[in-house]
Amino acid sequence: MNSQSVSNIFKILRAVEILIVFICFILEIVEYAAFQIFYIDQGFNGSAYFNADINKSIKDDNVVYYNGTKIFFYIVLIITLADSGFYLSRFCRFYMGPYKRDISINAFFMTLWLTSGIANIYPSFKGYGYTCDNLPVIGEDTNLTDAVARECKAKVMLISLGWINGFLFLATTLIALKLWKERQERYEGERRVEALGEVVYKYKPRPNTIVQVDEPEQVMIYKTYSKKEMKRGTPTYIIKTSQNPI
Repeated sequence: MNSQSVSNIFKILRAVEILIVFICFILEIVEYAAFQIFYIDQGFNGSAYFNADINKSIKDDNVVYYNGTKIFFYIVLIITLADSGFYLSRFCRFYMGPYKRDISINAFFMTLWLTSGIANIYPSFKGYGYTCDNLPVIGEDTNLTDAVARECKAKVMLISLGWINGFLFLATTLIALKLWKERQERYEGERRVEALGEVVYKYKPRPNTIVQVDEPEQVMIYKTYSKKEMKRGTPTYIIKTSQNPI
Protein backbone atom coordinates (compact mmCIF):
# COMPACT_ATOMS: atom_id res chain seq x y z
CA MET A 1 0.00 0.00 0.00
CA ASN A 2 1.50 3.33 -1.08
CA SER A 3 1.81 6.44 1.05
CA GLN A 4 -1.11 8.19 -0.64
CA SER A 5 -3.49 5.33 0.20
CA VAL A 6 -2.27 5.24 3.80
CA SER A 7 -2.70 9.01 4.01
CA ASN A 8 -6.29 8.71 2.78
CA ILE A 9 -6.97 6.04 5.41
CA PHE A 10 -5.54 8.38 8.05
CA LYS A 11 -7.90 11.19 6.98
CA ILE A 12 -10.91 8.83 6.90
CA LEU A 13 -10.15 7.54 10.40
CA ARG A 14 -9.78 11.10 11.70
CA ALA A 15 -13.17 11.93 10.20
CA VAL A 16 -14.69 8.85 11.87
CA GLU A 17 -13.20 9.91 15.23
CA ILE A 18 -14.79 13.34 14.90
CA LEU A 19 -18.12 11.79 13.90
CA ILE A 20 -18.04 9.51 16.96
CA VAL A 21 -17.55 12.55 19.20
CA PHE A 22 -20.73 14.15 17.83
CA ILE A 23 -22.63 10.87 18.22
CA CYS A 24 -21.45 10.65 21.83
CA PHE A 25 -22.82 14.12 22.52
CA ILE A 26 -26.22 13.07 21.15
CA LEU A 27 -26.24 9.81 23.12
CA GLU A 28 -25.27 11.68 26.28
CA ILE A 29 -28.30 13.94 25.85
CA VAL A 30 -30.54 10.90 25.31
CA GLU A 31 -29.15 9.15 28.39
CA TYR A 32 -29.49 12.15 30.67
CA ALA A 33 -33.00 12.94 29.43
CA ALA A 34 -34.08 9.36 30.15
CA PHE A 35 -32.52 9.51 33.62
CA GLN A 36 -34.52 12.66 34.39
CA ILE A 37 -37.74 10.75 33.72
CA PHE A 38 -37.28 7.93 36.23
CA TYR A 39 -34.76 8.85 38.92
CA ILE A 40 -37.27 10.40 41.37
CA ASP A 41 -39.83 7.58 41.05
CA GLN A 42 -37.07 5.00 41.43
CA GLY A 43 -35.77 6.56 44.65
CA PHE A 44 -32.49 8.10 43.46
CA ASN A 45 -30.96 11.53 43.87
CA GLY A 46 -30.23 13.67 40.83
CA SER A 47 -26.53 13.55 41.73
CA ALA A 48 -26.49 9.77 41.18
CA TYR A 49 -25.94 10.40 37.48
CA PHE A 50 -22.61 12.16 38.10
CA ASN A 51 -21.24 10.82 41.39
CA ALA A 52 -19.56 7.73 39.86
CA ASP A 53 -20.81 5.46 42.65
CA ILE A 54 -23.11 2.50 43.23
CA ASN A 55 -26.40 4.09 44.32
CA LYS A 56 -29.13 2.10 46.04
CA SER A 57 -32.74 3.17 45.83
CA ILE A 58 -34.23 4.58 49.01
CA LYS A 59 -37.44 2.71 48.14
CA ASP A 60 -35.98 -0.71 47.37
CA ASP A 61 -32.45 -1.93 48.17
CA ASN A 62 -32.62 -4.36 45.25
CA VAL A 63 -32.83 -1.48 42.78
CA VAL A 64 -29.46 0.16 42.11
CA TYR A 65 -28.14 2.77 39.72
CA TYR A 66 -24.54 3.21 38.67
CA ASN A 67 -22.65 5.09 36.03
CA GLY A 68 -19.10 5.85 34.98
CA THR A 69 -17.02 8.93 35.70
CA LYS A 70 -19.16 11.37 33.74
CA ILE A 71 -17.23 14.55 34.55
CA PHE A 72 -13.99 13.12 33.17
CA PHE A 73 -15.86 11.85 30.11
CA TYR A 74 -17.26 15.34 29.49
CA ILE A 75 -13.75 16.81 29.66
CA VAL A 76 -12.53 14.27 27.11
CA LEU A 77 -15.44 15.06 24.78
CA ILE A 78 -14.94 18.83 24.98
CA ILE A 79 -11.17 18.70 24.46
CA THR A 80 -11.54 16.31 21.54
CA LEU A 81 -14.23 18.47 19.96
CA ALA A 82 -12.08 21.61 20.33
CA ASP A 83 -9.09 19.94 18.69
CA SER A 84 -11.33 18.51 15.97
CA GLY A 85 -12.42 22.03 15.09
CA PHE A 86 -8.79 23.13 14.83
CA TYR A 87 -7.96 20.06 12.73
CA LEU A 88 -10.85 20.68 10.33
CA SER A 89 -9.99 24.37 9.92
CA ARG A 90 -6.38 23.51 9.14
CA PHE A 91 -7.40 20.70 6.80
CA CYS A 92 -9.77 22.97 4.85
CA ARG A 93 -7.08 25.64 4.42
CA PHE A 94 -4.03 23.55 3.58
CA TYR A 95 -2.92 20.12 4.65
CA MET A 96 0.27 18.34 3.71
CA GLY A 97 0.69 16.30 6.88
CA PRO A 98 0.92 14.40 8.97
CA TYR A 99 3.18 16.52 11.12
CA LYS A 100 4.80 15.73 14.44
CA ARG A 101 1.81 17.40 16.08
CA ASP A 102 -0.47 14.73 14.62
CA ILE A 103 1.58 11.99 16.26
CA SER A 104 1.61 13.57 19.71
CA ILE A 105 -2.02 14.76 19.59
CA ASN A 106 -3.36 11.38 18.48
CA ALA A 107 -1.31 9.63 21.16
CA PHE A 108 -2.66 12.10 23.74
CA PHE A 109 -6.28 11.47 22.76
CA MET A 110 -5.69 7.72 22.61
CA THR A 111 -4.61 7.90 26.26
CA LEU A 112 -7.59 10.07 27.21
CA TRP A 113 -10.22 7.88 25.52
CA LEU A 114 -8.82 4.59 26.79
CA THR A 115 -8.55 5.99 30.32
CA SER A 116 -12.12 7.28 30.05
CA GLY A 117 -13.21 3.84 28.83
CA ILE A 118 -11.76 2.20 31.93
CA ALA A 119 -13.36 4.86 34.18
CA ASN A 120 -16.75 4.29 32.55
CA ILE A 121 -16.78 0.55 33.24
CA TYR A 122 -15.41 0.65 36.77
CA PRO A 123 -18.74 -0.61 38.29
CA SER A 124 -18.05 -3.91 36.52
CA PHE A 125 -14.97 -4.28 38.74
CA LYS A 126 -17.39 -4.37 41.68
CA GLY A 127 -19.54 -7.05 40.10
CA TYR A 128 -22.13 -4.85 38.37
CA GLY A 129 -22.60 -5.60 34.71
CA TYR A 130 -23.91 -3.57 31.79
CA THR A 131 -26.87 -5.58 30.57
CA CYS A 132 -30.16 -3.94 29.69
CA ASP A 133 -32.35 -7.04 29.93
CA ASN A 134 -34.83 -7.49 32.81
CA LEU A 135 -33.76 -4.37 34.67
CA PRO A 136 -35.38 -4.06 38.11
CA VAL A 137 -37.92 -1.22 38.08
CA ILE A 138 -40.13 0.01 40.90
CA GLY A 139 -43.72 0.11 39.73
CA GLU A 140 -45.36 -0.98 36.50
CA ASP A 141 -45.49 2.33 34.68
CA THR A 142 -44.60 1.66 31.04
CA ASN A 143 -43.06 5.10 30.61
CA LEU A 144 -40.68 4.47 33.51
CA THR A 145 -39.75 1.02 32.21
CA ASP A 146 -39.05 2.41 28.74
CA ALA A 147 -37.00 5.29 30.16
CA VAL A 148 -34.85 2.91 32.24
CA ALA A 149 -34.22 0.70 29.21
CA ARG A 150 -33.47 3.70 26.99
CA GLU A 151 -31.03 5.14 29.53
CA CYS A 152 -29.24 1.81 29.82
CA LYS A 153 -28.93 1.29 26.05
CA ALA A 154 -27.59 4.81 25.51
CA LYS A 155 -25.08 4.21 28.30
CA VAL A 156 -23.84 0.95 26.75
CA MET A 157 -23.53 2.57 23.32
CA LEU A 158 -21.55 5.47 24.82
CA ILE A 159 -19.13 3.10 26.52
CA SER A 160 -18.72 1.04 23.33
CA LEU A 161 -18.09 4.10 21.16
CA GLY A 162 -15.61 5.41 23.71
CA TRP A 163 -13.53 2.25 23.45
CA ILE A 164 -13.81 2.27 19.65
CA ASN A 165 -12.55 5.85 19.53
CA GLY A 166 -9.66 4.98 21.83
CA PHE A 167 -8.49 2.23 19.48
CA LEU A 168 -9.08 4.45 16.45
CA PHE A 169 -6.76 7.04 17.99
CA LEU A 170 -4.23 4.26 18.53
CA ALA A 171 -4.47 3.41 14.81
CA THR A 172 -4.13 7.05 13.70
CA THR A 173 -1.14 7.48 16.02
CA LEU A 174 0.66 4.55 14.39
CA ILE A 175 -0.33 5.67 10.88
CA ALA A 176 0.82 9.25 11.54
CA LEU A 177 4.16 7.92 12.81
CA LYS A 178 4.56 5.74 9.72
CA LEU A 179 3.69 8.59 7.32
CA TRP A 180 6.00 10.98 9.15
CA LYS A 181 8.96 8.63 8.76
CA GLU A 182 8.19 8.03 5.09
CA ARG A 183 7.84 11.76 4.55
CA GLN A 184 11.24 12.39 6.10
CA GLU A 185 12.85 9.79 3.86
CA ARG A 186 11.01 11.03 0.77
CA TYR A 187 12.54 14.49 1.05
CA GLU A 188 16.01 12.97 1.52
CA GLY A 189 17.21 15.26 4.23
CA GLU A 190 15.24 18.34 3.26
CA ARG A 191 14.84 20.67 6.22
CA ARG A 192 11.47 22.18 6.93
CA VAL A 193 10.65 24.89 9.42
CA GLU A 194 7.10 24.43 10.69
CA ALA A 195 4.87 26.66 12.79
CA LEU A 196 1.51 25.43 14.08
CA GLY A 197 1.73 22.41 11.79
CA GLU A 198 2.38 24.38 8.61
CA VAL A 199 5.59 24.73 6.58
CA VAL A 200 6.79 28.32 6.66
CA TYR A 201 10.28 27.76 5.23
CA LYS A 202 12.16 24.88 3.68
CA TYR A 203 15.67 24.29 2.47
CA LYS A 204 17.94 21.44 1.52
CA PRO A 205 21.59 20.83 2.44
CA ARG A 206 24.10 21.26 -0.34
CA PRO A 207 24.26 18.20 -2.58
CA ASN A 208 27.38 16.21 -3.39
CA THR A 209 29.89 18.49 -4.99
CA ILE A 210 32.73 17.54 -7.35
CA VAL A 211 35.60 19.97 -7.90
CA GLN A 212 38.49 19.46 -10.33
CA VAL A 213 41.89 20.62 -9.11
CA ASP A 214 45.36 20.36 -10.54
CA GLU A 215 46.84 18.46 -7.63
CA PRO A 216 47.84 14.76 -7.61
CA GLU A 217 45.57 13.85 -4.74
CA GLN A 218 41.90 13.25 -3.95
CA VAL A 219 40.25 14.63 -0.86
CA MET A 220 36.85 13.52 0.49
CA ILE A 221 35.08 15.76 2.95
CA TYR A 222 32.02 14.50 4.83
CA LYS A 223 29.58 16.82 6.51
CA THR A 224 27.38 15.13 9.11
CA TYR A 225 24.20 16.70 10.45
CA SER A 226 23.15 13.93 12.81
CA LYS A 227 23.81 10.27 13.49
CA LYS A 228 20.41 9.33 12.15
CA GLU A 229 21.02 11.18 8.91
CA MET A 230 24.48 9.70 8.62
CA LYS A 231 22.93 6.23 8.45
CA ARG A 232 20.75 7.30 5.54
CA GLY A 233 23.72 8.81 3.74
CA THR A 234 25.41 12.11 4.46
CA PRO A 235 26.21 14.76 1.86
CA THR A 236 29.68 14.16 0.41
CA TYR A 237 32.03 16.74 -0.98
CA ILE A 238 34.64 15.26 -3.31
CA ILE A 239 37.67 16.97 -4.73
CA LYS A 240 39.14 15.07 -7.64
CA THR A 241 42.55 15.55 -9.19
CA SER A 242 43.15 16.27 -12.80
CA GLN A 243 46.18 16.93 -14.97
CA ASN A 244 45.84 19.72 -17.46
CA PRO A 245 47.44 18.90 -20.77
CA ILE A 246 50.57 20.89 -21.46
